[in-house]
Amino acid sequence: MEPKVSIIVPIYNAEKYLNRCITSVLEQTYKNIELILINDGSTDSSENIILEMQKAKPNIIKYYSQENKGVSKTRNFGITLATGKYIMFIDNDDYIDKDYVEQYVNVAESGKYDLVIGGYRRVNSKNKVFLEKKIPNTRWGRYITLTPWGRIFKKSYITENDIQFLSSNIGEDIFFNIQAINISNNIGIIEYVGYNWFYNEKSVSNTIQKNFYNLEIYKLLNESYNVIEQKGILKNQEEKEYIELYWFTFIIWIMLYTGKSLKYKELSIEYSKIINWLKQRFPNYKHNKLCKFTKPDGEILSNRIKITIFMMLHKCNLGNLAIYIYTRLI
Repeated sequence: MEPKVSIIVPIYNAEKYLNRCITSVLEQTYKNIELILINDGSTDSSENIILEMQKAKPNIIKYYSQENKGVSKTRNFGITLATGKYIMFIDNDDYIDKDYVEQYVNVAESGKYDLVIGGYRRVNSKNKVFLEKKIPNTRWGRYITLTPWGRIFKKSYITENDIQFLSSNIGEDIFFNIQAINISNNIGIIEYVGYNWFYNEKSVSNTIQKNFYNLEIYKLLNESYNVIEQKGILKNQEEKEYIELYWFTFIIWIMLYTGKSLKYKELSIEYSKIINWLKQRFPNYKHNKLCKFTKPDGEILSNRIKITIFMMLHKCNLGNLAIYIYTRLI
């Protein structure tokens, strides 16, 4: 018999896209599925849509309702409810191709993997694909998209290692995946692309992240570092360099993403502060062997160039100025 797959969908005010999301799961070629829908305090008609769809598939759809607790606590709750051998996550405004679950399960079972990672598409409100991302089968490929979706997890791997989502307004999935991709080496990467990530301009990821001071950045950084240190992940020097490079690229990204909202003096102060966080925990980060035009393996050339240039500018104490200019030109 096919192993059961638990698909967890946190739901909050998703009435416009929810039917599409749920239908894409119900139409899967893979049939041994339980769909765990958790209504996180929606104030729209999401619950009515769920209950109506549950009538048609009561053996598949499991519905739970709660006061609003946020996506992290909702996903963590979903993990405790899951009865499948494998766990997958879908965001409530996204949808999956019909063979999505089948593709992942086949690879997970054939390699006895704890985690299998795949690619995604970005689609707009007109269902037009404006980006398709395949994940390279390299060590760095594990770090390219630290999302909860576009992958399948063995439930026992998650629960036995106490891997949870961080209750934070940024990077809760980074906290989860920085553990998931490092505790085990039994991880597969596939070229398959079957997840459709909807670009919703009103979503949290496209609004709150634009203001630096609204973000719980240091909570994410500190909690993530503490947990991987406690679990012994940083003892592997080779892996430490990947993590070190990841945090440098994350810092550059967050400063670029929020830099437009900061005046130059503010940006300089915050840039120095966040770089100092990196320096205290990774004293040799400026000499990272992976930070060069030819590395890391699997990263696209344009990103390798950006990372290397920003490191060079940073070494010359021009990183904050470069970010300030960049954010004013785009």
